[in-house]
Amino acid sequence: MNTAQRAPKAAAPRSGTDFDLAALPWWRPCLVQAVGLSENSGPTLTAFVRQLLAAFEEQGHTVVDFSHGDVDLLLVAAGIPDGPAPLRERLPEQMPPLAVTACQEHGLRVGSRQAVVLAEVPERLGDLPHREIVELARTAMGRMAAAKVLFVSRGEQPGEVVEATLCTLEGGHPTETHRIADRMRDRLVSAACARDVADAYEVVPDAVPAPVWDASSAPGELARAGRVMGELGLLPPPVEIGRYVSPELARMYAEYMGWKRMSEGMLFLVDPELDALVVSASGSWDVDKRELGRDDVTIVGLDPPDSPLRVLAPEGRRSLGPSVETWEVRAFLQAVPKVRVARTARGTWAPHPDGEREVPLVRAGIHAHVGVAGADAARIETVPPDRERYPYGFGCGSDLMARVAADTLSRSRAVQDPGDPRLYVRWPMLYHGEMAVELWKPGLPAEPLAGLLDVFATGVDFRADHIEQPV
Repeated sequence: MNTAQRAPKAAAPRSGTDFDLAALPWWRPCLVQAVGLSENSGPTLTAFVRQLLAAFEEQGHTVVDFSHGDVDLLLVAAGIPDGPAPLRERLPEQMPPLAVTACQEHGLRVGSRQAVVLAEVPERLGDLPHREIVELARTAMGRMAAAKVLFVSRGEQPGEVVEATLCTLEGGHPTETHRIADRMRDRLVSAACARDVADAYEVVPDAVPAPVWDASSAPGELARAGRVMGELGLLPPPVEIGRYVSPELARMYAEYMGWKRMSEGMLFLVDPELDALVVSASGSWDVDKRELGRDDVTIVGLDPPDSPLRVLAPEGRRSLGPSVETWEVRAFLQAVPKVRVARTARGTWAPHPDGEREVPLVRAGIHAHVGVAGADAARIETVPPDRERYPYGFGCGSDLMARVAADTLSRSRAVQDPGDPRLYVRWPMLYHGEMAVELWKPGLPAEPLAGLLDVFATGVDFRADHIEQPV
């Protein structure tokens, strides 16, 4: 970063044992079941799961022996053979994958966030580089069809657990080394308390007249910003699922589940002319966000966060599903003040007290799977996570992650104080990356995202090969 100024460091997070999860308003008692222990687990995993189930019961959750579609957490034991080969090469693959069978037997949707695979390994994952552990985790997720994998590292004594690492699809991999069962219980419960809303949208056909959409500059503006994000390293190339699994399993995923590849990150803008939010489409639709075509972006209604998310299809066109972070964006757009904007002589929009349109203060923003070591506090505000109320974070596409996003911008000085001159705000999303936005304020460049990306290029010290994993 080409500046000596840095964002003030947030206070060091407290130990996970200090968080009383059950006292938080979003906590609720859960139903938990563990399956596959006798067939697939070693002695250390068996002992750890017993401790984990006891920790669930101690906090007020119910552990059940039988279920069919009604559990909040299905813990699925997996066996990984020891041997001289690297752990990633030892990860087993079977047809159908382990978690597919477990979900079908217990009435859960295949790929459900409720399913968590647990496996005992001799390796310690806590000291692995970020990129290495993400590749390892996604290989395990692909071969076992689970969005979460908990690696339990055994010690030298029988039944001894020296650490445990919880890997999530977003790229998170926090490792616990003390009071491991209690802390992993809290992380799993946090995830279970979040309701999955990623598929909860409705498409409104022919909602935007074709001439209006054809005249819109939003697709081109997002395409330009996506190219810049790719050049800066804020957006990686899409990853084919065949990178992690056999060709046979990749074909099964594509044919029966529509899983083909992963495209990380997202970008969005608010279009005053459309009176709508325009976002990059979900990577599950084979979209490369570094090379967005006109039909690779999705129009979303600016509705209250507790109402259904409406995808506004242009007249005569099929609309792709929105990026999973859209629910978070819509939530914080409702949480910020409104401002008026007017069209300039150049045909762009700018803040104006007597402007003909009212819009949220946030004009545009990005989500990137990168870590940030520091930022120029004079140019971009950094809002630290509120670990008192949301100690472990949540996955994108969940209702609680949307609540966290809205809460974050409600604490932003640049957003809430009209006298704060800063045009940009960023915040770390626990365990998997960054969200950053630009504000409708005097001095904002005419082209959406141009100024924000210039700040990331010159005033933010970010890297794609490391993301902090706080305890």
